[in-house]
Amino acid sequence: MPEIGRFWVLVPLVAVIMVFELAGRPLQLIQNRRLVPQEIIPRSRFEGPFQFGFEMGTGVRTFSPTALPHALVLVIVLIGGLLPGVLAGLGFGLGRVLMPVTRSFSGDPEGWDRVLLRRLAWVGRICAAGFLLALLVVLLGG
Repeated sequence: MPEIGRFWVLVPLVAVIMVFELAGRPLQLIQNRRLVPQEIIPRSRFEGPFQFGFEMGTGVRTFSPTALPHALVLVIVLIGGLLPGVLAGLGFGLGRVLMPVTRSFSGDPEGWDRVLLRRLAWVGRICAAGFLLALLVVLLGG
């Protein structure tokens, strides 16, 4: 697809996702709203953790409270490339690690959950703003 075509496909799709995110009402996309059972991990040295990571990372058996990962995939596929793809993967992995780590070190995991739920709309807005900033960097750098 020509570069200008990729840009004009990307802009309206990301704009719709951003409108919902910044309004504090994330776009609900079709997804499998089940957690990956932790019993999968000890099945074997390789297959269990691999299956857990695959199901969690691809959304086969998990849920996402936001459409931002889908917007990120659109950006990487349409205009990204190898380096932005690798950086996006690292960022996604870091984000997946930060929540359980900060929750466990909070000293009050249940209280942490309550605070997060009260502030979830603002967390989404901040993530959406960060996404837009990163998108601008990719667009202006390319």
